[in-house]
Amino acid sequence: MNENTRKALRLGGTLFAVTAVTGLILGFVEHFTSQAIARVEQEARNAAFRIVMPAAQDFNTYEVKADEFVADVQKGTDANGLVGWCMTVHSKGYGGEINFIVGVTKDGTVKAINILNHSETPGLGAKSTEPEFYTQFNDRSSLPLKVVKGSANGADEISAISGATITSNGVTTGVNAAVEYWNKNLKGAE
Repeated sequence: MNENTRKALRLGGTLFAVTAVTGLILGFVEHFTSQAIARVEQEARNAAFRIVMPAAQDFNTYEVKADEFVADVQKGTDANGLVGWCMTVHSKGYGGEINFIVGVTKDGTVKAINILNHSETPGLGAKSTEPEFYTQFNDRSSLPLKVVKGSANGADEISAISGATITSNGVTTGVNAAVEYWNKNLKGAE
């Protein structure tokens, strides 16, 4: 074996070893961080369940039927039984998907919503996470809801975020989809 071949084999072996060790380290880091990220995401969802259905003491996963908007349903209960439902909704906004929780009481009233994550424009659609916008959905029973520009005057109206009508429509569409899901699949369920 000549000197050039030995150098090439040594260099190839060194590169292989470095790549293998780096891959193993990255694999371990990914494994441990993915568990931590999943735990943090679940804690955020649990906190959101308590926000949108504060009267419930426990939340249990409920079997979900395939739906375009509703990805997960949690049954909220207290010592007396069913309080309501927490639905994880995925709706389309201006910047992409908006993920949020909708709380619907056992009588079909939207109790509250809590936006988990979004990719909306800062200063515009991102205002959907501000109380001025999302508290408009609290205790709504005149459904379906519709978005209006300017002040909302009707019991079924939501005031759009100025400059972010697409985001406002996306959230409202998701809330209406959750209520429709409740009507079709959860109304009367215990």
